[in-house]
Amino acid sequence: MEENSHSIIIIITQLSLCLFLFTAIRHYSRKSLLPSEAWILISGVIYGIASRFTDVKWIPDISMTPDVVFFLFLPLLIFASGRLINTDILKFEAVPIGLYAVVGVISTAFIIALPISLVLDIPLLHGLLLGSAVAATDPVAVGSIFQRFKMPEKLALIVEGESLFNDGTTVVLFHLISSLVLTSAAFSVTHTGLSFIWSVAGAFLLGMGMGWAVAWLLETWHDHHTFVPVTLTLILALSTFLLAEDFFHVSGVVTVLMAAIVFVRKHHLRGEDERGSENAKLFGTIWDYISVLANSFLFFALGVETGAHSFNVTMISVFVAILVMITSRSLVVYIGGFILRLFGHPLPFTWQNILNLGGLRGAVSAALILMIPHDYPYRETFLCLAFAMISFSLILQPVLMQAYLKKAVLPENELA
Repeated sequence: MEENSHSIIIIITQLSLCLFLFTAIRHYSRKSLLPSEAWILISGVIYGIASRFTDVKWIPDISMTPDVVFFLFLPLLIFASGRLINTDILKFEAVPIGLYAVVGVISTAFIIALPISLVLDIPLLHGLLLGSAVAATDPVAVGSIFQRFKMPEKLALIVEGESLFNDGTTVVLFHLISSLVLTSAAFSVTHTGLSFIWSVAGAFLLGMGMGWAVAWLLETWHDHHTFVPVTLTLILALSTFLLAEDFFHVSGVVTVLMAAIVFVRKHHLRGEDERGSENAKLFGTIWDYISVLANSFLFFALGVETGAHSFNVTMISVFVAILVMITSRSLVVYIGGFILRLFGHPLPFTWQNILNLGGLRGAVSAALILMIPHDYPYRETFLCLAFAMISFSLILQPVLMQAYLKKAVLPENELA
């Protein structure tokens, strides 16, 4: 009994120290050139290194199992993002958002995979596993920079919309690739294509149904106090993801995304909705907190796992990984801009530059890397390379972004 009490005390103490660390970092990094996520990642690395070279029980080895990341953190992150989608505005920019969030993500995964597989001398399919994990962009870290400058509404919408929808594309692609790599299943274009279609289409239907059902339940209970909708949405995010992945075998990410859109739209729970109430604002604040907390734990866990292992990759492979990440983003943005111009949706060249610099890798990439099983032979290598890529995008790109925004002219309707 005493031993169990002692273990609980240690866990509570460690959790409290982590929360205090995240709070202090976010407080002192408010005016920093680097986003708070970068400092949390760095602190995780320091913690991981300390755990390697010390034998103090107060510095235990911290790690997240793939199941915890997949079934707990991922649905919370997706719901937190999905509730922000304004479908009334989003439909006007569906073409550029769809191009970058779907075609761009798939192209990025392949552009990264080929050089990585050559440098590491591994099969292309395994290279695709890393490529699909780091294909998604995340504007969370860029958001704080955008707040310091006056951004064209259309540009901000494209950045936000791309990041919200490319999460779904990335996770579906990662799931398909990992099922082929980790189960040694035979690759079939027909089977893979049909699986992809069912994974997305089935998820759309299931997510809309679940979102409507929980929204109906909230209406039936006639109770719109904050506790009830927040609790129901926690249940909605977690249970819907589990139902999608384990029972219907469709994309949990797309399911939760659609459930969030339907539920929040029906009850006007978007914070900026003019018809929203004080409860809607409080609902948004609580989910903002959940999102920030989940992001913090994932970045810290990635840093810890990286620091706790020897950095067993060559500098050449690190250099190649960062280079192909930059190159893939540039190709997707500028070729995509050319395609959009051909189809009558031109984007100003200055906007394309910001889209390029804003292609940071964030919590979803960290989550997918942490989901790779511990017995996978290339896990530590991919962990180190992903850490290098995410760190580079979080540390250098925000600095370049701020320097560019200080000089760039961003008119609302400039044509490239």
